[in-house]
Amino acid sequence: MATSDTASCADESPICSICLGAFNIPRQLTCMHCFCEHCIKSYIKSKAAKVDDVDKIECPVCQTVVRRPHRVTSVESWISSLPINTVLLSISTESKANVIRSCDACQSRDVMISADGYCVVCEEAMCVDCKVVHQHQKATKTHSIVCIEELTRSPKNALKYATAFNCPEHDGEDIKFYCRNHRLACCVVCCGTSHRSCESVLDLKTEASTLLKEEDPDFIIENLKTLETHLNKFTEINNENINNLESQMNVVTAAIQDLRKKINDTFDEFERKIKMDGQIIYKREMIQKQEENQACLSLFNSIRNSRAMLKIVNQNGNNIQKFLVTDKTKSQLTSYSELIREKFEKINKITLQLDVDPLLQSLMEGKFAKLVTKSEYQDFTLTTMKKLRKQCPLLVTGVFEVKGPVEKYQYYTDLVCLPEDQVMLIDYNNNRCCLLDSLYCNISSFPLPGKPWSINMFDDQEVVVSLRDKNQIQFLAVEDNTIRPTRMIKTRLPCWGIDVAEKGSIVVSGPNFAKIKSYWSVFSDKGEEKSYHEYGDRAFKDSYIALNALKTRVYISTWGTNSLFCFEITGSPLFVYSFDNLKGSYGITLDMYDNVYVVGRDSNNIHQLSPDGAVFQIHTAGLPQGPVAITYNRSKNQLLLINESSQRNIHAINLD
Repeated sequence: MATSDTASCADESPICSICLGAFNIPRQLTCMHCFCEHCIKSYIKSKAAKVDDVDKIECPVCQTVVRRPHRVTSVESWISSLPINTVLLSISTESKANVIRSCDACQSRDVMISADGYCVVCEEAMCVDCKVVHQHQKATKTHSIVCIEELTRSPKNALKYATAFNCPEHDGEDIKFYCRNHRLACCVVCCGTSHRSCESVLDLKTEASTLLKEEDPDFIIENLKTLETHLNKFTEINNENINNLESQMNVVTAAIQDLRKKINDTFDEFERKIKMDGQIIYKREMIQKQEENQACLSLFNSIRNSRAMLKIVNQNGNNIQKFLVTDKTKSQLTSYSELIREKFEKINKITLQLDVDPLLQSLMEGKFAKLVTKSEYQDFTLTTMKKLRKQCPLLVTGVFEVKGPVEKYQYYTDLVCLPEDQVMLIDYNNNRCCLLDSLYCNISSFPLPGKPWSINMFDDQEVVVSLRDKNQIQFLAVEDNTIRPTRMIKTRLPCWGIDVAEKGSIVVSGPNFAKIKSYWSVFSDKGEEKSYHEYGDRAFKDSYIALNALKTRVYISTWGTNSLFCFEITGSPLFVYSFDNLKGSYGITLDMYDNVYVVGRDSNNIHQLSPDGAVFQIHTAGLPQGPVAITYNRSKNQLLLINESSQRNIHAINLD
């Protein structure tokens, strides 16, 4: 296996994410990730060893499920059915060295004969004799057979014979169409099944150049490069942890020896135990950080490969090839971002030190000191991941009518996305919440005992709703498309905006009329007030509240101030965003990169801000009159917007 030094060097050559070495016959999965032929073969065999018959695997990088073709009966034939990525083959030094390889057909009979040609249809290498047979068989005589060396002459040549642009759902079908409704490339069979009711299915042969103008391969390449930088930073922190663990363990050992001199023989057993504990912690942490680095390195190389692949296709391919690879790599970019974000959310700086009880109360039991690890959290997200947000126009991509039973004078004040693409709406005038399915059809509703204002997910099973006139928070659950109440807690003051912090704490905002101030508070899910914070110079009623992904920042929009306030979760103020073109600040939400979206109800716009309050853009085109509430659908990377009118419409804004 290649070392980390090899993988982290400045060489731009693609690297297998399993062995971390140069590709040796790169085989491509349906998710477009590539691995050495022997690497993916070993991986599939390791899965097959655990079950009697393996019919699917998960990609080692992105965990996408790859199913075995129905016609394939063995692991060897499964590997042979995976297409060779001729582009990577053309630029991989290791693969070029293995161009003179064995004939696939002969090798299946354990006969090793050097291959002479390569069938671009069957994707098999073959010797001279097999090539002759192949050219005279009725089923294969029309197949194109090229010299293997032809594939490695240049990326442009490799793209001519590339067969990696076929439909992942239907074997042997080329991708020829693009569905705008689902934002998916598809084949003829897909068009007749999954997309037959779609309104906008385009022929790639005629529309690829137009579609390519809507994409930005160079931007995606730069974002992939940025992700590589983030992974390097992650590895740097882990390496620093490893170095610190070693040096700090030496310091701890010296401290133990110094302590040993100051006390009597009672400490002999303590010294032995503390050293043993130190070695256990040291080895455990070392192994964990090295494993994390190995996984990080694998992901790094996959990102590098995606970037190299897209760069080559962008420089040498035709428009169809450019678009298909760009479209697929764009989805990979989101997946990579999520994986790296998860890493940064979990990483801590570890310190190993000796924690001694000054009172030595447990001296006779030998428990007067112990080894502890302390983690110093660092918020890298705000300084790194926010750079990935593409500053492009926000476009309303769909307007959907809420279908189902109609109530009089409904006034929607908030909404939230639930699992399985369901949506829950707050109908303020009719004192109810409505459950919508993925097609925005009202499938059930629930009457509330007060005036509801804001809603948010509490966990995977429950949502929380603020009842502004009752000083109460209602917990609701959804089971079998039915809303049911689970519990209720009271608050000291009227609560309007509502969101959820870590450890199940609830954060609310509202007016404190007694002090003529606006406030925000943190409550436990039992109703105990943990903290209380005031802001502003008036008791403004209409407010919304939202937290960032790490639950370290609190954003509050208040209608009367035309402002967005930002605080640390501890209560310290960070900034106030005010702008002449933000009037009637209302609904607020954050996307996966912690970019903030605040609605101007009276100015009829959406302000998109960076996490630190810098304005990205102000969006006005296509918005309904009087927008009120906004939420983020992570599964679709989409904003959903509602307005105060009686039109019962939901506006969708794609962020891709």
